[in-house]
Amino acid sequence: MRSYPKPGPVGGRLIREVIGLLRAEKMPLPLNAGVDSHILIALSGGADSLALALLLAKYGRRVVDRKKIRLLHVNHGWRGKESDADEAFVRDFAKRLKLRLDVVRLDPPSANGGESWEDLARQERKKIFATRAAKGGRLVLTAHQADDLAETVLWRLLTGASDTHGGGIAVRHGVELRPLLRVRKEALREFLLEEAQPWREDATNRDPRFQRARMRLELMPVLEALFPRSVEHLVALAFRAQQRDGAGTSETVPPGEWQETLGALFGSAGLKPRRAHWEWAAAASGLSASKRAELHLPQGWKLIREAQRNGARESWRLERDKPLECQRKS
Repeated sequence: MRSYPKPGPVGGRLIREVIGLLRAEKMPLPLNAGVDSHILIALSGGADSLALALLLAKYGRRVVDRKKIRLLHVNHGWRGKESDADEAFVRDFAKRLKLRLDVVRLDPPSANGGESWEDLARQERKKIFATRAAKGGRLVLTAHQADDLAETVLWRLLTGASDTHGGGIAVRHGVELRPLLRVRKEALREFLLEEAQPWREDATNRDPRFQRARMRLELMPVLEALFPRSVEHLVALAFRAQQRDGAGTSETVPPGEWQETLGALFGSAGLKPRRAHWEWAAAASGLSASKRAELHLPQGWKLIREAQRNGARESWRLERDKPLECQRKS
């Protein structure tokens, strides 16, 4: 009988938290059991993703067969030598743990302004996740944690997006799975210290050009000083919102151009969009220009997303007897 290492106090607590969350979401464990497919873990080299990969690789046999784990690193190239150093660090980590690693290298983004860089990077990662997952029905595990969830809920409350996006980051969105959403960031760092595992610090996480970074550095510490259980309460609020609205294993998405387009279309038709409609549209928006997607709605309406043949514009149509149509540049 094969013997497995026992996690330390922090590691043991974390793996139990992961198992409890996935069971609560009715995810069959181990993941992809009996399926000839890998489980991808998105690995940046930062503390959160490194803790997730190490936890599952060493102690997560009840969550995923170690032989099915494959790491995925995206080198966005926007920090030059620092980005390359992150890649080298991740390669060394994978080699030491004897895990397979896929590396995707991208050209640095050309957009101006820190916030737009962050958005572009997120969009590129999601495209890569979708492409890689399509090869064999894989899941992509990401290391979003409780602090991320609390920040997202608060961000959407403060920006007026809580009515349609109050559930924040969900455990499951399409191919993405977030098993650490009930774990605090500090606990992940404690686990890495327990395992004597170093990690990389991304300087952009402290860059004031990024509004989320400013919120994380300036607002959240003050909030926790005044209300020590604020993160805990925000996380509980997020999960209650997801359960109440039937979000289940789907993620809500922040406002953007296509959300405004759909809001106008629904309003013109006298329809009230539900959370599931926004989530379907978010997935459809990420499809390639050649793809067409349809969603059947109440009162005989049908929402269609497609692109013109040249792929230059994305089209959203709401049809019944006569179509209501909006287009935007892709």
